[in-house]
Amino acid sequence: MNKIKNAIKENNDLYCLAVKAKNRIPRKLYYPKDYFKIKRMLDSNNLNIDEFRNERLCNLLKEALEYVLYYKKLNLGITSEDITEENAFEMLQKFPYIDKKTVIENADDFVNIKFNKDKLIYHKTSGSTGPGIDLWRTRKEELLEKSFFDYKWGRLGYKDNSKIVRMAVEGIKKDNEYPCSYVGDKMRICPNHLNYKWINEILNKIKEFKPAFFHCYPSAFQYLLQYMKENNLNLDNVQGIFLASEAVNKDVINLSQLVFKNVPIIFHYGLSERSNLAWGIFQDNEICYKCDDIYGYSENIINEDGLSEIVGTSYWNYAMPLIRYNTHDIGKIENGIISNLQGRVEEFLITKHGDKIHGINMDMDDYTWKYVDIVQIVQNEPGKIEIHVKPKDSFNLDVKQKILKFHREKWGNMFDILVVIDNRISKTKSGKVRYIINNIV
Repeated sequence: MNKIKNAIKENNDLYCLAVKAKNRIPRKLYYPKDYFKIKRMLDSNNLNIDEFRNERLCNLLKEALEYVLYYKKLNLGITSEDITEENAFEMLQKFPYIDKKTVIENADDFVNIKFNKDKLIYHKTSGSTGPGIDLWRTRKEELLEKSFFDYKWGRLGYKDNSKIVRMAVEGIKKDNEYPCSYVGDKMRICPNHLNYKWINEILNKIKEFKPAFFHCYPSAFQYLLQYMKENNLNLDNVQGIFLASEAVNKDVINLSQLVFKNVPIIFHYGLSERSNLAWGIFQDNEICYKCDDIYGYSENIINEDGLSEIVGTSYWNYAMPLIRYNTHDIGKIENGIISNLQGRVEEFLITKHGDKIHGINMDMDDYTWKYVDIVQIVQNEPGKIEIHVKPKDSFNLDVKQKILKFHREKWGNMFDILVVIDNRISKTKSGKVRYIINNIV
């Protein structure tokens, strides 16, 4: 059977047909029952959330203490028999916080011994802010993760066979290769080819494809939006836009609403570690995130700088449960809402006065994006930053001075600022833009 699958994958046309055929098979024929159970719960107005969470957390903690070596080795002073649905959240507090470093150093000990590791799906995080970590999960857990997105996206009409443009890691190509490829009903675009040399060709191919949806890195989508705005271009019949895997700011939201008018946007906060899931909302005209109570439990830990870091425990990962996983992402959680989500500690900048601000606040204006392909903010010493720009052909010294003037007027009281022309800036292996490079944290 595996030989047949591999042979199909090697034949791209045959593989595309196979994927299209699979996307037209009713999900009930090959999806687990819990996939549909989750969707029913998400759609229910009568679900007792507290009862559900207590049951799920109780089962997860018992499983971890009995079958996960890392937790079995801990001297927590409790056994699985001590944990009940009534005291599950109290018992959760007895578990220590863990983080990426913990998992890297104890990778094998986090895998549930009930599962055959050779039959699990393996994934390694990209490690854009440090070394990646090894993750294992079952096929069922993969599909259960998908159920949350299928439900949310499905409210806009998305189906497995919907025509969708994907700008992310799956589309990565070499510099000398063509940027567009097709798998089933999906058009893949290489994020690294979103530059002035390829953008017109890419947009023409998107028009030919006539997508109903976009699923993109925000930085990739913003580049497309900027080009469309500058050239007064549009696309018809787009039903929805899904943004993921990078921080979303109001600039890309506003630009999307300007170019695509009233097309709804869905974005979320989540991780490859699958410890947290929260959906983007607007509250008091600010971007916030509503934690998904059915997915898992999100809490805060206060770090040494007094900042609120996000900690998560998923209710659905049994093959490799990560309990109280400290993401080191900054964001305050109150009443299930994450506000002021600012990304990783490694992405903070230190001002002249010793204060820390997150680099995501240093957004670029429309003028800058007319003349540059990539922007990266680099800090090598406190109070000083370099704005590295990878220029388009239209870039010149006058443009450089205007960009520098804009940022000195806005941030000059906090930083000494230089603009550096840098043609060596590249994206990560997964095609993301690493916006902040802090070499002093």
